[in-house]
Amino acid sequence: MPGYGKFADNTWGLGFEVKGDKRPHWTGSRNSPRTVGHFGQAGTYLWFDPDLQLAAVVLTDRPFGAWAKPLWTDFNDRLISQELQGA
Repeated sequence: MPGYGKFADNTWGLGFEVKGDKRPHWTGSRNSPRTVGHFGQAGTYLWFDPDLQLAAVVLTDRPFGAWAKPLWTDFNDRLISQELQGA
């Protein structure tokens, strides 16, 4: 996984990565294993979690790099927390 290392089980669907049990993961710690998504070199991403019925899309013009890993995880965890709280 570019920027995240190798995983024994690096499951992919039809063009999308399946989160599965990968840790750490760019979608965050609160997304279910059935989450599917994709991120690109332009620092953009999208994911859909069928268990939470929640999706996120982030568009940037900043090349993917070390800056993205903590920000993406934190943002996605906060997004899910807010959604679960009904905010």
